[in-house]
Amino acid sequence: MRTSRPDPGSPKARAVVAALALLAWAPLLGAAEGERVEVGSRFVPGGVAVSVFLPPGYDRDPGRRYPAVYFLHDVLADDRVLARRGVVERLRAGMRDGSVPEAILVAPRGGRSWFVDAYDGRRRFAGFLSDELVPWVDASYRTVPDRSGRAVAGISMGGYGALRWALTRPDLFAAAGGLSPALLQLSWRSVSKLPFLVRLSMRRVFGSSPAANAFAENDLYALLLSRSRAIERPPEVLLRCGTEDEYDLHELTGYFGRYLDAFGVPNEVHLEPGAHDWEYWKSSAPDLLAALCKRLAAPRAALFAAGGKP
Repeated sequence: MRTSRPDPGSPKARAVVAALALLAWAPLLGAAEGERVEVGSRFVPGGVAVSVFLPPGYDRDPGRRYPAVYFLHDVLADDRVLARRGVVERLRAGMRDGSVPEAILVAPRGGRSWFVDAYDGRRRFAGFLSDELVPWVDASYRTVPDRSGRAVAGISMGGYGALRWALTRPDLFAAAGGLSPALLQLSWRSVSKLPFLVRLSMRRVFGSSPAANAFAENDLYALLLSRSRAIERPPEVLLRCGTEDEYDLHELTGYFGRYLDAFGVPNEVHLEPGAHDWEYWKSSAPDLLAALCKRLAAPRAALFAAGGKP
């Protein structure tokens, strides 16, 4: 019986090879892309999309709990950006070879919310994060459900949101990280120098006029000043920024580190070559997330031996 074989260079043969390659890589691709869930909310109308990336050993070892790192994206991105930019796979590679402790990565889609409660009360994103997202994650996955098992990080807008969240809710997080964090002193003078899209997003969240804005109550410097005495166990703060940042955030990052020192908040500041873009972030984000993983409680035995729930 004669069997015909396609020419290796033919479109049909190339399609077969591509299909086989896709099947071979499917488990890795699926893991890197994670799962996306719509989480209902009484704070954010319509709910919030949340991407969850599980560590390599999660399904293999149903008797273990894992720490969770929350990630808040920049103003032009969404909850999938770490997967699209290859950051998730780099982090998972470190988890597979043992150089990075295994952890669950949780990324909510924040739009241009700045991850705070809007001044008009219509979208209360800060309320969603603390009162709905964290409890949902702890109920849905085998987490280490206490402060020692949580960290939060973010880029630019998300870096501001991550630091604000951790400093206002130190009971939730052992560590926080900001990559090129938007450490702006929220005044109309500073906002006027930003790109139009960023200014628009901030005015929609913080108010459209100086008389009706929520800038002051969300200013990180003012928040730290007002809350510093009440923070008995502040989270450790890790800051990174590129020295070619076009918004001079590297200068503000260094200044904020010294500000944290003054209030006894443990912190590390890394200033390194790079601009305010993904060319810099795609190489630095994995390092920041890995450093946060190393500061959390190690995976530990769960109370239940099997199942996806705690």
